[in-house]
Amino acid sequence: MPGLTAEDIVKLSCQGAQAPGYTAQAGQFLNVILADLAQTQDMELCRGKFDFNFTSDNGSGNGAGPYPLPLDYYRHTRDGVFFTVNGVPYPLINVDQSEYDLLVKTTGLENYPVYFYTDISPLSEDPASNPNMYVWQPANGVYPVTVRYFRRMDEIATPETSSTVPWFPNQEYLITALTAQLMKLTMDTRATAYLNEADQLLRRFMQMMALDDHGKAMTVGLDRRRFGYRFSKLKNTKKVGFF
Repeated sequence: MPGLTAEDIVKLSCQGAQAPGYTAQAGQFLNVILADLAQTQDMELCRGKFDFNFTSDNGSGNGAGPYPLPLDYYRHTRDGVFFTVNGVPYPLINVDQSEYDLLVKTTGLENYPVYFYTDISPLSEDPASNPNMYVWQPANGVYPVTVRYFRRMDEIATPETSSTVPWFPNQEYLITALTAQLMKLTMDTRATAYLNEADQLLRRFMQMMALDDHGKAMTVGLDRRRFGYRFSKLKNTKKVGFF
């Protein structure tokens, strides 16, 4: 059975807020609520996958990037960035730009990439610009790369008259949150109570989504910059006496 359309949600929320003349504002608020969910919540519903290739440029430095990422890229998933060599996956380690900037970069330095960082600053200047990925060390060949990421969801055009069913499935939350926003706009004193109810609905929904992880083996993730590839740096605890 299909869910409520954006128009249905707008109408119900306007009725609940006793603001029948605010359909256009309600449509704008609905898009804001959906965008906020995609920005702040890690949900399988928002996951995307992007494939491209690392390339070598014979030492001129471009093998480090930039590699354009999708326009709808928000952030990568945990352990979701890796490249493969003859079918063997090599996970990349995410670092901040400040750490990346301090890595040695000289002409001719090429290898299997180990670190990466993503630069989303182009979006602040032009929303149609792609965010970029940079890697270190620069790739010494052509390797297929997979990036699993949380994506920006498309806005609904004129939600107040749209037959589109919003991508977020908990429609009780959408109605409650939208009603609360309209109440804030009309200075309705019930707004705080509705905001609290919406927060509880969202919390319960996210907890239910997390139940998919129950029954799976839980592991502790160690920082690969300190563990995993460089065990020779760990203290030898097997020495006896003073040796």
